[in-house]
Amino acid sequence: MKALSNTSGQEFSSLRRARSRDALPRPGFLRPGFPRGEFSRRASSPRAFSLVELLVVIGIIAILLALFLPALHRARESAQQIQCSSQLRQLGLGLTNYATQNHGWLPSWSGWHVYGGDGTGEDAPGPAWTEQLEPYYTSPLKPVYHCPSMPAECEMTYFLTARWLELRGRNEMQLTEIRYSSEFVLSGDCTAQWIYPAPLGTSWQTQNDADKSDEVQPCLMFWPEPDCLPAHRIGCNVLFADTHVAPFQKFDERYMTFHPQQRGKEWHQVR
Repeated sequence: MKALSNTSGQEFSSLRRARSRDALPRPGFLRPGFPRGEFSRRASSPRAFSLVELLVVIGIIAILLALFLPALHRARESAQQIQCSSQLRQLGLGLTNYATQNHGWLPSWSGWHVYGGDGTGEDAPGPAWTEQLEPYYTSPLKPVYHCPSMPAECEMTYFLTARWLELRGRNEMQLTEIRYSSEFVLSGDCTAQWIYPAPLGTSWQTQNDADKSDEVQPCLMFWPEPDCLPAHRIGCNVLFADTHVAPFQKFDERYMTFHPQQRGKEWHQVR
């Protein structure tokens, strides 16, 4: 029994060693000189892109950018136009609040005013209409007075209508004088170059006017009229006396007028 037991143990050990040898990779499986273990590491590593594949990927990205950038630009312009429209409506509410507190009178316009000036130099005597409005609204240096589509150098890009008053030798108006409030242009994008100092404008003044008004020349100009600064792709935002705002690409006498008591046909006489 003892001899049989030893023989069985030796046979079992020989069988186990044989199976272990069979589990090892065969000598011909690896190339001569190829270290053991290196094959498995290289087989599992990612393959690098070729130059042609990289050029194809770059080309696809360039095409996608060319397709999406114009859409993003249009979306940005639309957002700026909506923001400008909201700011003009706030200005309209500020003007209405001023009139409510001053027996129905709107702020008066006058000459060229420098905000915070003392009536000397380029600053005409008296306050600008934006300075009169400030206690009821906000400072003209605040971003709410600046159209986001206009250059940053153009401070206060909104105007107050004054052409009808200038023809009558007046510089202020009562809201009760406006018969067609939904058509009367009260304010809007100031796109005329003549009212901005150089280099963006053509004015001989060197400081920005805090009293932009159109008693001498139009402030609301439509692209591509001469000496016009483009504002929005869909046109200029216009504030009407009833405080609603709408964009226009040109003057439309069916919907707008600068005469408080007559419709758009008076545009040619007032201008």
